[in-house]
Amino acid sequence: MRFITRCPSCGTSFRVVVDQLKIADGWVRCGFCQRVFDATQDLQPEAPAPVAPEGPPPPVGAEAPVAAAMSAEPAATGSGATTEVAPGTEAPAPPPDEPRPGLERPEAGAAAAATAAPVGPHDVAPPPAPEPAFVRAARRRARWRHPAVRAGLAVLALGLAALLVAQAAWLARAPLLARWPALQPLAENVCARLGCSLGPRRDVDAVVVEGSVLLRRAPDRYSFHLVLRNRTDAQVAAPALELTLLDAQEQPLVRRVWLPREWPQPLEALDAGAEWPLQFELAFDHPQASRMSGYRVVLFHP
Repeated sequence: MRFITRCPSCGTSFRVVVDQLKIADGWVRCGFCQRVFDATQDLQPEAPAPVAPEGPPPPVGAEAPVAAAMSAEPAATGSGATTEVAPGTEAPAPPPDEPRPGLERPEAGAAAAATAAPVGPHDVAPPPAPEPAFVRAARRRARWRHPAVRAGLAVLALGLAALLVAQAAWLARAPLLARWPALQPLAENVCARLGCSLGPRRDVDAVVVEGSVLLRRAPDRYSFHLVLRNRTDAQVAAPALELTLLDAQEQPLVRRVWLPREWPQPLEALDAGAEWPLQFELAFDHPQASRMSGYRVVLFHP
């Protein structure tokens, strides 16, 4: 349904439709003064266009003057007409061609001027006015509120959330497998499908030092013996080993670290319930090593 609204600035009236008012929340822009106003403040239904009354038929004798004028003209002198001229007199010059009344021929110059007349600026349609920002904003809001768009965004959000959870689980796979060893077969199956290597489970609490002894062989030579044991029923990765020499106040004097690949018998993993004896030959040339009165052993994963 169409309505008539009036611009409060210039008083111009123009038609608007219901769909346009719904999209723009009732706001429109005047095409003459470019003012934006609320069309609902002065909105009236469009009145039906009046039917033009039929005029009286033209009279039959409307062409009578033209016919009379044509009949009143003198007869044209054709090629076979003759006129008698008195002897000794010159023949009168033929009268100039006079246009017949009511049937004047337009001049060629006027026609050319009419043809070459430039088109005025009012004959060219003005460029369309730019769409108001609030109309574009309302259209964008309506597009994002569409059920199909909302459903697609929900599916995308769920997919991204699942991907984030999977990535976090993969980065924290070692602590997760240490806490829930039952997930080890599932993790190995997934890793085999992805073409990666999972490696043994890291659980430093699963490996304990069963016994250790540090013997001095010379003033700067020592022998260090210890036994590692896996106290769980699953295979675990071999930890790194740290030996620290302490003084009488249990303050560290010298510290030495060995990775599993640096052991006398390199080891990657400890089987379930397995024990692994180690023996290290050490040489400390540090001047504080002679004050050693104890030591400390720490297992860790780098």
